[in-house]
Amino acid sequence: MCTALLPALVFVQRFKGTTMRELASESYAAQLKKLHEENKSFGVGNVTAKHYPLIKNLIEKRKFASVLDYGCGKGHFISFSHESIPEVRVEGFDIASEEYATLPDGPFDLTVSLDVMEHVEFGALSNVLTEIRERTSKAFLCSVANYPAGKTLPDGRNAHVTQMPFSTWFGVLANHFRVDQFIRTGVGEGLFICSNLKVTGDWR
Repeated sequence: MCTALLPALVFVQRFKGTTMRELASESYAAQLKKLHEENKSFGVGNVTAKHYPLIKNLIEKRKFASVLDYGCGKGHFISFSHESIPEVRVEGFDIASEEYATLPDGPFDLTVSLDVMEHVEFGALSNVLTEIRERTSKAFLCSVANYPAGKTLPDGRNAHVTQMPFSTWFGVLANHFRVDQFIRTGVGEGLFICSNLKVTGDWR
């Protein structure tokens, strides 16, 4: 069941040329920032660190030279990458972080988004994925924690504002990328490995 059909009309906006990109409602972005500031264990890779070896192997196997961590939290994966694969350029972005508030220019060979999509309001998912696609030249790796979070927002809502079946996540992602692989990583957890969607006359 989707829990994120929110009525907010005011959005945090980014301007790209003449296009206005809505990434999060203003009130929700403020809630995320407050959670990051007050909870030191939020956004530090406690759950997602188990994916790092797989990501590192993918980077080395496919010889990716640049990685964007979209929704990087406090930068845990970035620190890991700088230590373990220093030859790869790894940058981050997170709307709730002062340190990573500026979205780096792309394109990047790989974009990773680790347990981020469930923190995106349902109405903003398409905009967020469009922004990721515009900065991704080869592959997109996305993990989803599809269950209620152990943390709540300052206003009392569960921190996982969007929860829906993996089949629905597949459809949402497939509107922006070709979903090449889905790996079940735990109860209610999954990892989508995607590549750029090439639009041709053959829709298959």
